[in-house]
Amino acid sequence: MARTTKKTAKKKTATKKKVAAKRVVKKKTAVKKKAAAKKPVKKKAVKKKVAKKAPAKRKAPAKKKTAKKKVVKKKVVKKKVAKKKVAKKKVAKKAPAKKTTAAAKKKAAAAKKKAAAAKKKAAAAKKKVAAAKKKAAAERKKKARENAAAARQKLRERVAAAAEALAAAKAEAAKATKRQNLLINMAKKKEAAVARFVESWTKKEMAKIEKALKPKRRKRR
Repeated sequence: MARTTKKTAKKKTATKKKVAAKRVVKKKTAVKKKAAAKKPVKKKAVKKKVAKKAPAKRKAPAKKKTAKKKVVKKKVVKKKVAKKKVAKKKVAKKAPAKKTTAAAKKKAAAAKKKAAAAKKKAAAAKKKVAAAKKKAAAERKKKARENAAAARQKLRERVAAAAEALAAAKAEAAKATKRQNLLINMAKKKEAAVARFVESWTKKEMAKIEKALKPKRRKRR
């Protein structure tokens, strides 16, 4: 009967240990679920601590009070972790401010670049306008020079035409004067010839008249 009692006692202790372990595991699972519902970010850290302390509880299942105290300590650790998380959240809040300042700086740099590009474009446009004005002035000067050269050429042509007309008029006048002189000489020669002819004719006629006035001589037979 003693052997049977020892075995039953061992079985009872084993069952008690199992029940205690199950209760501890259930409590741990409940605590883990609460921690996961509240702060799911640090589940891993809590699980690691529980995994490390589980074998120690199995070795001393009779000390239930110590196990309960450890569970209370875990709650304190969780509160500390929550405080640390708040600190991390504050740091996370500061990070976007830095990002916003960096973005603002980038935007300012982009705006400066755009302003510089706009200034360059304006300068290029001014240069183009100045170049266009210079080209227009050069073209006007060229046109003025060409017009002046054409006007001078026309004047020269007109002067040459007038000179040719004067030369022709002078030639005609010279011809006219020569003709007049020749006509005058011809008239003079004509008058002289007429005077000579008249004299010779008159002499001939006078000789005829004198012959006719003389008595005729009779011819001897």
